[in-house]
Amino acid sequence: MSQTRQLSATLLSIAVVATMVGSVVLFGAAVAPAAASDHTKDEAEDLTEQADFEVVLPYSTDHYPGDQNEANGSIEYYAAGGDAFGEVGAEEGLWVDYVIIDAQWIDYSNCDVSNTKAFGIDRGNNNDGTQTDVDLVQKQKNVDFRDDGITIEIYDFSDFAGDPAYMAPEDAIVAAQGAGSQAGTCLTMTSEPGWYQVQGFINGTVADNGPDEEPSDSAEEVGFKLNSNYLYVCDCDSEQEAREQLGPPPNEDTQSTATPEPTATPEPTPTPEDTSESTATPEPTATPEPAATPDTSDSEETPEPTDAPADTAQSTDAPQNTEAQSDDDSTGMTPTAGEGPGFGPAVAVLALLASALAAIRRR
Repeated sequence: MSQTRQLSATLLSIAVVATMVGSVVLFGAAVAPAAASDHTKDEAEDLTEQADFEVVLPYSTDHYPGDQNEANGSIEYYAAGGDAFGEVGAEEGLWVDYVIIDAQWIDYSNCDVSNTKAFGIDRGNNNDGTQTDVDLVQKQKNVDFRDDGITIEIYDFSDFAGDPAYMAPEDAIVAAQGAGSQAGTCLTMTSEPGWYQVQGFINGTVADNGPDEEPSDSAEEVGFKLNSNYLYVCDCDSEQEAREQLGPPPNEDTQSTATPEPTATPEPTPTPEDTSESTATPEPTATPEPAATPDTSDSEETPEPTDAPADTAQSTDAPQNTEAQSDDDSTGMTPTAGEGPGFGPAVAVLALLASALAAIRRR
């Protein structure tokens, strides 16, 4: 009887322990992926400049507003990590956990896995079109097509099924929904014409042991966000028509506004230089002309009327008579012929010659 009770107690203890272990395993498996997605995305850095994320709407009708093209759009994505891997410390690559597309202007809710034409990794980013080297469709653990994007969870090393996905910095993720898939087109664009972008997000575990081995327990969870090129939505059959209706995309509009500023700055710079040169030119030209005129006249006329400049301006005869009078007064001669009775024309001539000689001696 006692042996039976001991056996029952032992079996009960084993059952309790097994139940507790099972609960811990299930709980851990359930919460780990959620923590990787929510936490990393909220803190992810925008590394658009360090990577390359291009989105293509392959057909002209894909650009039509949703009220004119409901559930009939297609889309392609090409995302290369590049230097963004080094920015987050994943130089050796990344074991991908989540790939998320956010686009509030695109409704994906009518899509399913069967509407996916391609989803994979292009090793070395050297394939044409949407061709890939590693198929990620088979590595998808969960996929949620939302009314504003897609959330894709990839198998990791903690899962019992499926294989993890390794991505190197030189690789690219390529994806496409719509035309060419098993179920065909499914996207609906916004009904509001304009220029729009798609935001991509990727996170995972740093491949600190390389692409062939499971990462260590200390490997970090990292992630980053990328913004795509601008895409137009309007009743347009070409980008040229879109530019005519919507104007250039925001990034080009900002550049064109800043362009004329440096162009206009150097243009007025030579204008004052030319003005100063033209202003300085007439000054030396005009200066010698009036300067030469007084110099020439002064040098010729000024030395003669040294004692009487006022009389020089009146006539050349006046200074001669003035000088003769001063000389005659000193000798006691009378310059007028009619003032003395014994003086005739000959005496007058002699008086004039004497005054002339006196003037020459003074010079």
